[in-house]
Amino acid sequence: MPAPEAVLGPRIVVGGEILDGHAVLHSDGRIQGVVPVADIPDDARRRDLGPGLLAPGFVDVHTHGAGGRAFNEGDPEGHRAALQAYLAAGVTTLLPTLSSAPLDELLGALVAYESIRDRATGPRIPGVHLEGPYFSQAQRGAQNPHALRRPDDGSIDQLLEHADAIRMISFAPELPGAVELTERLVGLGIVAAAGHSDARDTDLAACQRAGLSHVIHIVSGQSTTIRTGPYRQPGLLEATLASDDLTVEMIGDGKHLPATLMKLALRCLQGRLCLVSDSTPGAGMPEGYHYQLGQKEFIVEGGVGVTMDRTSFAGSTTLISRMVPIVAEMTGIGVADAVAMATEIPARAARLTDVGAIAPGYHADLVLLDDQLSVRAVALGGVWQ
Repeated sequence: MPAPEAVLGPRIVVGGEILDGHAVLHSDGRIQGVVPVADIPDDARRRDLGPGLLAPGFVDVHTHGAGGRAFNEGDPEGHRAALQAYLAAGVTTLLPTLSSAPLDELLGALVAYESIRDRATGPRIPGVHLEGPYFSQAQRGAQNPHALRRPDDGSIDQLLEHADAIRMISFAPELPGAVELTERLVGLGIVAAAGHSDARDTDLAACQRAGLSHVIHIVSGQSTTIRTGPYRQPGLLEATLASDDLTVEMIGDGKHLPATLMKLALRCLQGRLCLVSDSTPGAGMPEGYHYQLGQKEFIVEGGVGVTMDRTSFAGSTTLISRMVPIVAEMTGIGVADAVAMATEIPARAARLTDVGAIAPGYHADLVLLDDQLSVRAVALGGVWQ
């Protein structure tokens, strides 16, 4: 093994703490450890980054595109262009996310992903997140209503012909066949997630018993409590907030959720609540920019994506690295905890075991932040970009 490199200068986010006077040792693309500067081995090369905060590379498990390109396009060159935009923003691992679309579009996008997954030069892409098409019409949000399906209609067989390319599928737990779909996904090692759902708490519980472990974007696209006569029936939102072991996403762009709802989610789910960008091709694009997802057109307006009739958000235009300071400011959460929401917790949600932390054996994926938590530099496998 070659002599290690010691990265020193900034404070370092390690295991929920921020360490001063330490260095990260890495060699051959992997982290060896974190040691006091006085204990750096004599044979180590030193890289002094100066002041700042050194964090794990960001992990985004729900993101549709950036820089004018969408993963739904099914265009390998478009994928590569988007991936470079993520890497520049400090995102070193992501799940390219496909929104609900006709089956042939989804299959084409999966094939396009398979063509680049081993040759991509940007962030690590351990698999695709299929956001749909098995969603509730009542909670579809900006999802294409004409592309929505039921889990028991047979279409999953075609999608799962590409099971090795899929890391996560989100669906509505109340739909016919949802429990059977959960069991099938768990058996294949695919993360089963709930979302865009009109479920009652009993529907979610049935899928949890079958192995569902994750819930997408809290509050957005989630049913809430209804009354049947004098009896109250909790919805997906309340069941999620009351859960003991689910990992849960939150879009932290300051647009989708006000501070009160962010604080409520953190109070109930801290340690299991992760940030996701839910970004679109509108990320990094100017006001008034039009983009498409799943054959629907949207517009960047007011710093967020919206439907053309302005009745619903249509994903964010903010990448996850910019959400960390937004959430820290709006909720008062500590910096180390905010960083964990964009690194360690989403990695755990997607069952990724060697990214999202600065720890021995993990990939040496690092991001240098300034005092405002803006990205200054990014390393992928120990190579500074």
